[in-house]
Amino acid sequence: MPALLPLTDIYRVQTSTQRIIERALRLLGVLGVGEPISADQLDDGLEAFNDMLDSWNTEKLIIYVLARNTFTLTAATNPHQIGPGVAAPGLDAPRPNRIQQGQAWLTGAGLGTSQYELDVVTREQWARDYDSSLSGIPAWLYYESLFPLGNIWFDVKPDAAYTLVLDLEQMLAQVTMGGITTELALPPGYKEAIVYNLAINLADEYGKQPSATVINRAVDGKASIKRLNMKPVYLEVDPELTADRGYFDITSGRII
Repeated sequence: MPALLPLTDIYRVQTSTQRIIERALRLLGVLGVGEPISADQLDDGLEAFNDMLDSWNTEKLIIYVLARNTFTLTAATNPHQIGPGVAAPGLDAPRPNRIQQGQAWLTGAGLGTSQYELDVVTREQWARDYDSSLSGIPAWLYYESLFPLGNIWFDVKPDAAYTLVLDLEQMLAQVTMGGITTELALPPGYKEAIVYNLAINLADEYGKQPSATVINRAVDGKASIKRLNMKPVYLEVDPELTADRGYFDITSGRII
């Protein structure tokens, strides 16, 4: 029986992009055991690897990190642009795919150290309720996901330099050829999901049909990390209707 890691150790699955590509090609029978990969195969494999991760970045449950970002709002400004390299009064950060309820908070200025959650509304609610003539303490925001920069609209123009706290999805990064042998530290389950799904993505380029085992492990691997990243969703209801227990767990279908 293998020894368990001490509790003080940090568990990481370590590999490199090149080793992931090589294994994917071995699974397809393109490379034999111990056979070196060619420069063309490595170049094609890296392109497929990056394309696949770019596609996965659109799937919320693939993203395992919500990175906490803080920004100083500019008074009397609405909207605030958000994107990489944006100068003030914009917010310099990776452009979010989405901002959802529970990811936006306001603090600072007249609020002091108090922090309260901002509601995140739909485009329809924003179009109906937004009044450009008003200023004050924002209560909600609408995220307009334009490209390459997004717009964050508040219900009112901020009347002070409040601090906006955003928990943003930290997307899977692209890898350059210069970093193809750099060690990657991946959370549990990600290496296998990436390897087997990459094999499927490369199959057509080499005229190969992935085996049923490769297909099943690709599907199961991706499903496993989505289950791992899924957070319970609760629906609040009147406590009088639930014998003093006020939450319905959508995931389990039970009142808790």
